[in-house]
Amino acid sequence: MLSSQNIIVDIKQGNKDSFKEFFDDFYPILCSFANKFLKNPNQSKDAAQEALVKFWEKRKEFDDIQGVKSFLYVVVKNNCLNVLKKSKNNVDLSLLKELESESFFKKNIINQETFMIVRNAINKLPSRQKEIIELSLRGLKNPEIATQLEISPHTVHTAKKNAYRKLREILKDKYYLLLLI
Repeated sequence: MLSSQNIIVDIKQGNKDSFKEFFDDFYPILCSFANKFLKNPNQSKDAAQEALVKFWEKRKEFDDIQGVKSFLYVVVKNNCLNVLKKSKNNVDLSLLKELESESFFKKNIINQETFMIVRNAINKLPSRQKEIIELSLRGLKNPEIATQLEISPHTVHTAKKNAYRKLREILKDKYYLLLLI
């Protein structure tokens, strides 16, 4: 992947391959963020996709990744709130007030940014360790992982231990974010 600054420059110049790479990286994060508001995966996907399309349309207005991410989070939030306000299920007004609050917005941005940092760190692991950590994050226990991967539980334990050591090293400068969630 290009550096975040280079990818923004490429997108600004209309590079569709760079936009696709950016889209593939941020789309799941924005879907997860939208789902905090909507609790509906299909509507969340729509909200995230609409935000990324708006970014593409306004790409020439952005010079850095922080501006792009701020824009995307605000657009997703607004898309979600509009969906809720137009909902036929008449959303509870107190819930809507909470979802519109700045604290809810900030808390969920921090969660999404932390998720992205951890996901990127996991992607840097060797493939077997990455696979074991991802299964573990899905809630599988060592014996279940061992059965699924057709390896011994001891091998799973050792691989997890080594993966966590590598993750601590990769994330050592980001520990403060993990404390916020």
